[in-house]
Amino acid sequence: MEFALVSALFWVGFDYTRKRLAAFFPAPLMSVVFSALVLPCYLIYWFYADKSVPAFQYFYPATISGLLAGIGSVSFIRALAVGKVAVMLPMLSLTPVISGVFAWIWLGESLSFIEVSAIAVLVSASFILQGGKLTFIEPGSGYILLTSMCWGCCIVFDKQALKLSSIEFHVVYITLVVLVFNGLLFRPKIDLSKLVQYAGLWVSAAACFSFAVTLQFVALLEIQPGILEALKRAIGIIGAGLIGVYLFQEKLTPTQWSCIGVILVTSVIFSI
Repeated sequence: MEFALVSALFWVGFDYTRKRLAAFFPAPLMSVVFSALVLPCYLIYWFYADKSVPAFQYFYPATISGLLAGIGSVSFIRALAVGKVAVMLPMLSLTPVISGVFAWIWLGESLSFIEVSAIAVLVSASFILQGGKLTFIEPGSGYILLTSMCWGCCIVFDKQALKLSSIEFHVVYITLVVLVFNGLLFRPKIDLSKLVQYAGLWVSAAACFSFAVTLQFVALLEIQPGILEALKRAIGIIGAGLIGVYLFQEKLTPTQWSCIGVILVTSVIFSI
């Protein structure tokens, strides 16, 4: 559980640096560059820590996971392009529910009543904190629903793949699949001089991303995917909200502050 919480904090750092980079770079280019930046680091990590290659059976769930992650990122970018952010983001709160149910069906990993209740609390509080608007008729809602389904399911295939592979190899393979998929789909034009101009932000974002993903896989070995997704989304939303308050002078309502408290208390109870 501690790895899950630390991973969620790194996701917060990644979201913050990504938000700053988004002011200067388009989202499709960012998705490709992030994968390209972390892939060499993952390769070095795998070479020195493991060097093993899993059996052929591994590549079935791992490839599906990578493709779902890529499709989810494409759908997310498209959703934000055609829809309202205030409507799109709350719908991502569905991912823990999808992860929990799919892990139960696909892997046979059921949840206790307490775990289901905790996920319900985290999902509800996260939904309200992000605005609490759920609709399927707004432009982009179909894309964000597809994103939730892809991201909710890919983590389940990650867990299946990790039963057949080391974490070191899995992060390399998943990153490679996403890089190839997004690279072929977006074909972004990369201006190296502009990338170097914001090198500090790119390095910070890539570091947060790499630690977030790796620690998430470590946590996934012991935690039901629905619980992990609920914690990840909840802590991430809190981080985004607090960053908005203290760095971008945004304001939260008393209800939203109450939701932050509920999420924090629930997360602490989970980690004990």
